[in-house]
Amino acid sequence: MRCRFKLSIFILVFGSLFSCTSREIQEQSKGPAVEGEAAPAFSFKDRLGNQFSLSDFRGKVVLINFWATWCDPCRDEMPSMNSLQRQMDQSQFAILALSVDDSWDAVDQFVTRRGFTVPVYSDFDRRISTLYGTSKFPETYILDKKGKVAMKVIGPTDWTSPDMIAYLRRLTAETNS
Repeated sequence: MRCRFKLSIFILVFGSLFSCTSREIQEQSKGPAVEGEAAPAFSFKDRLGNQFSLSDFRGKVVLINFWATWCDPCRDEMPSMNSLQRQMDQSQFAILALSVDDSWDAVDQFVTRRGFTVPVYSDFDRRISTLYGTSKFPETYILDKKGKVAMKVIGPTDWTSPDMIAYLRRLTAETNS
């Protein structure tokens, strides 16, 4: 029991070392996006200004990732997220990479330079990340097909690890009923 407590403390401290704190929000908050509960609804835009809503993805497992080009851990995890997208069935799975940068300029440069193919959307006003209680980046929420938060991940992750791929495939295999 004591060992498990020490491990939990280590993971919390280690995770906070490898995430970027928002330039505007200095305290980490739990936020209203809570595991096991319905994910807060929101709308967002792509690079062309097309409007989307989280409800457009209902029936799919959705990975919502808050990131920024100025965040080293965010940039470091992007190749595995790109690879994850290629490994998953797009009819059952979607990635929403929501940039908290200030504008499309830095995002466009990053996407072009790195060959990033995951669709990127804007959260430049940080309305969505604030709604979710996110203050450190990267931070990711995995939603099940019913729109409930199945997992919250603070800090960078190897999205192509065998355990993560197996977990996401189990979620996508679940029925929607």
